Amino acid sequence: MATDVLGSYLPVAILLGLSVAIAWVTMNIGRLLGRPNNPNPLKQGTYECGEVPMGSARANFDVQYYMYVLVFLVIDVEVAFLVLFALSFASLGLWEIVAMVVFAVLILDAWLYAWKKGALAWSK
Repeated sequence: MATDVLGSYLPVAILLGLSVAIAWVTMNIGRLLGRPNNPNPLKQGTYECGEVPMGSARANFDVQYYMYVLVFLVIDVEVAFLVLFALSFASLGLWEIVAMVVFAVLILDAWLYAWKKGALAWSK
C-alpha cells in the first residue's frame, strides 16, 4: 500500500525535477554560450542613450497619483464582486441580495467620501 501512495507521487516528482532542470538551464545558458565576462567601469555604468546621467534617478511622486490608484482599486474590486453577483442573480435568495445591496452601499459611500475629500480632483 505504501508503494502505491509513493507511486502516485512519481509524476509530481518528475515534473518538479523537469521544472528545476529547465529553470537552471535557462538561467545559465547565457553564461555557457555568451562572451567572457570582462567588467570595467564603462560597462557597469548607467546607460542613458548616450547622455551623461545627471542627478539622482529617484523622484518624488505626487500623493494625488496614489489617491487615484486607491480609488481605482476600490472600484475595480467592486466591479469584480458585482459581476459575480449579476451572473448568479437568478439563483440568489433574499439574504444574498441584501448582502449585495449592503456591499454596493458601502462601496458607494467610500467613493462619495473620496469625492468629497477631493481625491478625484487633480490639482497642482
